Amino acid sequence: MLNTPAPQPEHRTALRLEAACEFSAVRAAIAQVQRWLAEKKLPEADLGAWELALMEGANNAVKYAPPAARGLPVVIEISEGERDVEARITDHTAGFDWPAEVKLPEDESESGRGLFLMRSLTDYAAYFRHPGENILVLRRAHTGSSNLVAPAAGPLPQRLAEAEGALNDMAAELATSYESLVAMFRYSAELGTNTDVKDFSQRLLRDLVQIAEADGALLRLVSADGKKLETIFTLPESTRTPIKPVNLADDFLSSVEVRAARSRQDIWFDPKEPLDKNDPLRAVMPVGNGICHAFYVADQLVGTAALGRLAADKPFTAAQLNLLHTFTDFLAIQIVNARLLDERTATRVTRRELEIAADIQHSLLPATLPNCPPFALAAVCQSALQVGGDFYDVIAAGDGAVLLVIADVMGKGVPAAMFAAVLRSTIRSMPQLFAQPGALLAAANTILFPDLSRVDMFVTAKLVYVDARRGKLISASAGHCPLLVWRPGNAAADPPPEPGFPLGIEPDESYPQTVTELPPGGAALLYTDGVSEARDATGEMLGEKKLQHLLADVAAATSDALVAKNFLLERLAAERGTAPLLDDQTFIFIRHLA
Repeated sequence: MLNTPAPQPEHRTALRLEAACEFSAVRAAIAQVQRWLAEKKLPEADLGAWELALMEGANNAVKYAPPAARGLPVVIEISEGERDVEARITDHTAGFDWPAEVKLPEDESESGRGLFLMRSLTDYAAYFRHPGENILVLRRAHTGSSNLVAPAAGPLPQRLAEAEGALNDMAAELATSYESLVAMFRYSAELGTNTDVKDFSQRLLRDLVQIAEADGALLRLVSADGKKLETIFTLPESTRTPIKPVNLADDFLSSVEVRAARSRQDIWFDPKEPLDKNDPLRAVMPVGNGICHAFYVADQLVGTAALGRLAADKPFTAAQLNLLHTFTDFLAIQIVNARLLDERTATRVTRRELEIAADIQHSLLPATLPNCPPFALAAVCQSALQVGGDFYDVIAAGDGAVLLVIADVMGKGVPAAMFAAVLRSTIRSMPQLFAQPGALLAAANTILFPDLSRVDMFVTAKLVYVDARRGKLISASAGHCPLLVWRPGNAAADPPPEPGFPLGIEPDESYPQTVTELPPGGAALLYTDGVSEARDATGEMLGEKKLQHLLADVAAATSDALVAKNFLLERLAAERGTAPLLDDQTFIFIRHLA
């Protein structure tokens, strides 16, 4: 009996690579495999087939790896023998069940093409699942070899035709993806630089229609009041029917846009589920099929975008839906950027206006106070914000007398500062009335009433003519805080009310005068409501009664007007405690020196 020699094992050369679980890393590894195979003198057809098959398998290993497995490598092993080349890709995904029969998926399907491609490009494909890792095995015979391993069923021409169809579909998808990426890079470069949202959205919609192969599109954005969807752009532009705004409170059954906005879901329409006969979209997409998507920023509705096709048998694919989402996300970001830019611009304008108003306000205050012995004066104006509506003036009135002016213009900012400047100029333009504060207020009201009433503003003011020779204070009030007076040896008393509407309320108002004697050693206080209405940390208001007692304490403590002013500021701050200054505080302290 002859001994048959045992078959000699086939000599195979092998390569093993470990790549990080990243797309760039596995691409670099496959490029290394290609160079290795090229050294083995494989034909170009084999090299191309292996590049596509390995790229599909390795990309899946990265794409479906869970976060916990991102640190584990993707292992690529390849061996080459006389008859074939075998590749193994080890992944750490959840794995899947390899189908018994790998068929070319339908055109609208977004999965299964990779399996079909690998199966078509190789002679044997299998997937082995194991706990913690899985192995994809691919085997392809050398071109021209008759020893095919596990040949696939079906005539070769049919398999080649199917593979060619799959490759054509993938090439079309790659072309679409390329167009999409180019557009996205262009939009990314423009984000934050192009402030014309309408121009940006029109170009975006044109690109979207072209890449998604749509026949019509409609883009709407939410109106400023948040109640309507207003048309920004329509394609085709030849649409003659005007597209009216959509009221978001309308019946959602008659508008897919309203339905998409309320449900936050994409709404599809086709001949089986057509648009309502009253739906405004019918003017753009009356037949065929389409989709409507509502997009948001920070949970706020921004707008809706709808795409449509005339062909009823060609619905949009999942990839085209993702494209719609991506493009509208870019638009939403651009809208947010434009809004932020507008807000920054408005903030800068407001800041500049406040600076101007502060300059105006500071220019109104006298740099020094005129002397009027035996009276001594001290004044202060503190703004709660950068600019307030308070101001004061002290005007030499001749013969040792002075006119004290204190006012509070309703409002803040530039308008209040401007009216304060106008009031100051108006009062200073009538020196003949300085000794008659009531007549001076009436004349100022007549002059200012048309302008104040036109803008719904008013001014409270108090004028005090200090008659130094007779030791008298002649005052008149236009709806302002009363004059507080302290006389030595007298307890604090409630000040008498002084009639008079604020300036700008009535066109022909009269302002009675009050004459108050201020004896030597006495003190008086002119102030705005920010002083008497100051609140402490508990919210309790100071009030005129407490302010009267504060005046008595200050006047009894010192005869120096400047010291008294600082003392009063300290006491007011102590009363306020940790509470912020909520309103302007302005006052003029008057002391009749003994």
